Amino acid sequence: MRIIDSAKSLIALYKDYRTMDKDDLADFYQSKCDYYQKYVELSLLAGVLASIGYIFSDYLLNGTFVPTLIPRFSILVYLLVFVIVTHFFRGRTVTVFMDYLLGHGMMLATIWAIYFLQDRTHASEGFIIMNLLWITIGFAARPREIALSTVAYFAEILISHSFNHYSNLNIILSLALPCSIAVILSHCLLTLYYLDHYRMQQQLELAMITDPLTQVYNRHLLEKIVSRNALKDAEDSEPIAIAMLDIDFFKKINDEHGHYTGDLTLLYIGQKLSNETHDNDYVIRYGGEEFVIIFKNCDVNHACARMEQFRMDIENAKDTPVPFTVSVGVSKYNGDYTKTIQNVDTALYKAKNTGRNKVVVV
Repeated sequence: MRIIDSAKSLIALYKDYRTMDKDDLADFYQSKCDYYQKYVELSLLAGVLASIGYIFSDYLLNGTFVPTLIPRFSILVYLLVFVIVTHFFRGRTVTVFMDYLLGHGMMLATIWAIYFLQDRTHASEGFIIMNLLWITIGFAARPREIALSTVAYFAEILISHSFNHYSNLNIILSLALPCSIAVILSHCLLTLYYLDHYRMQQQLELAMITDPLTQVYNRHLLEKIVSRNALKDAEDSEPIAIAMLDIDFFKKINDEHGHYTGDLTLLYIGQKLSNETHDNDYVIRYGGEEFVIIFKNCDVNHACARMEQFRMDIENAKDTPVPFTVSVGVSKYNGDYTKTIQNVDTALYKAKNTGRNKVVVV
């Protein structure tokens, strides 16, 4: 049955969610916020306009606009604060806080307007309608943030009862409670279903930066690292070395043994590099038979020693598709990627032109 399949999917997604550590969760919720925030902002703007528009229903109840004019338009102050803060601060925590600030601003403006109404029996409808806002804002929020907002929502109702004196408070609470529970549960489900989207997005992003033959990273990742100055940021706190590796006489391997054997050789060296580097290192197929290795938290001498051991392992390996050797150039990352890669390329050129099957440092 379809409902059983859905339940199984939700259970699997929940188990996946429970395996995420603090950093994974932070990235997941940032992605969720980025994905939905534009929708939330436009919906909040519509909510502000609707909140002001209720002045016409105030007129029907009071026979005049005047008493609730300032309360209804007070929401524009919250809107102004929202626009200014979200313009200068883009972090998820601040963004979600401002979403809820604007939402609760509408709640407070409504409570203020109710104070001036002659007939307050329709407050229950207004408070129920507020759940549309909580549904909307919840798209960018975490379930616990939605729950905290719900507590604040009921606190606002109960505190305002001390001066608005709702004649039907029991009705207001009995209607608001199931709606609020439904909002929280629906967003718990939404969070799990978004996790499915998030995992698919991760797989697509990984496919974009992965070389399909060798299963190491490709130049797309290198471009991201350079464009985001990721190496420059890291270089201030940890040493970084870069190596460039080239398979010696690779064209000869293709010509004598065929391109299939050449592909197996590339796959072999890609997998061996992946297995013999650290988790925080980057192994990148730079092009053809060339690979770039970025050693993080590793000085140039240590990087040279590691590549020399790797070169010897390749030379003496018995499980290669065909016997082959590699030449390697190594250089310290100096804060400028372009200059560093030129140094690495120069070192590799020297290795290839002074007999090959060696590691040269520049």
